[in-house]
Amino acid sequence: MSDLNTSDLEKLAENMEKAEKAEKSMSMVSFKDLFTPAFMTKYTDFANFSELLVVGKFNVNSLEDFMALLDEAFDEFIKKTTKFQSWEEMQSTAVADYMTSK
Repeated sequence: MSDLNTSDLEKLAENMEKAEKAEKSMSMVSFKDLFTPAFMTKYTDFANFSELLVVGKFNVNSLEDFMALLDEAFDEFIKKTTKFQSWEEMQSTAVADYMTSK
């Protein structure tokens, strides 16, 4: 038999449920919610995410367009115009800030 008691199992179930809810809520978070004007002015040279794309001459009309531009050139632009070393770091910080505010 296991050393786990009922309260340990309840805590595990509760934690798994919380993690599942957090994952579901994150899948519905928009760029607008993540890259708020406050986030953008705090960490970048831009007032909003659209301005970042326009200044960088990144033509984005769809998610596919955006996914296609995620390369070394985009990372270099992020590094030059933000407080981040890469897009991944910028995105991770935005998610962490969003989760902290919820």
